[in-house]
Amino acid sequence: MDKYYRVKEIVNGYSILKIIGEGRYGIVYLAINDKGEKCVIKQLKKEMLRQTRKKLFYEKQILQGLDNPNFPKFISKFKDKYREGYILEYIEGRVFEDLLARDRYKFSKDEIYKVGSQLLELIEVLHNNNIVHRDIRLPNVILKKNKEIALIDFGLARIIDHKRYVKKMDYWFLGDFLIHLYYSSYEETDSEERPWYEELDLNLEEKIFLRKLMGIDPSYKNIKEIKNQLEKIKNMN
Repeated sequence: MDKYYRVKEIVNGYSILKIIGEGRYGIVYLAINDKGEKCVIKQLKKEMLRQTRKKLFYEKQILQGLDNPNFPKFISKFKDKYREGYILEYIEGRVFEDLLARDRYKFSKDEIYKVGSQLLELIEVLHNNNIVHRDIRLPNVILKKNKEIALIDFGLARIIDHKRYVKKMDYWFLGDFLIHLYYSSYEETDSEERPWYEELDLNLEEKIFLRKLMGIDPSYKNIKEIKNQLEKIKNMN
């Protein structure tokens, strides 16, 4: 059984505020130190540590090699009698899952293109560092107060090996992410179920863009091709 931290327990100088998430691999807490600096504490689950210890620390290895304000910084590891894991920088902002599900925010096409462009820049940084994220989803993308986009949760990120871990995985996630944003302003007109590329109000270039990202049509060879297509779409609107 995993032993949970209680509110106000101290981990490496940080006081636990609350649990902010839990999954198959770990328990995630928000904590704060005496300087008022918040952090994310990831407690790794015992069962997963027994099964796949090496995989659980890829996030540490990858984040230590990145220096970008739109990725969380790795702070430290921790280990006590009952638990172990690591501590990451907390990035302030709203996750896109909350913007859509709680705020019911409707993204305009211009906003979608802007988000897409910023995500592409972050994906390009990762790919240039030989990293594929593999989990670019609504709960893992943050809209910061300065309107920049941050990408978090590198638990599934891996070093690109051109076999199992390939760049096209992130292209698919980007396409799926943007489709969710398009659906934020979708209004259902009939009960007939149709694929997204028929249901959404997309022009031809947007359909080409998303279908290629999703691998429905032959995929993009590189990020430059994706950027060029996105610029083409922006200039049409």
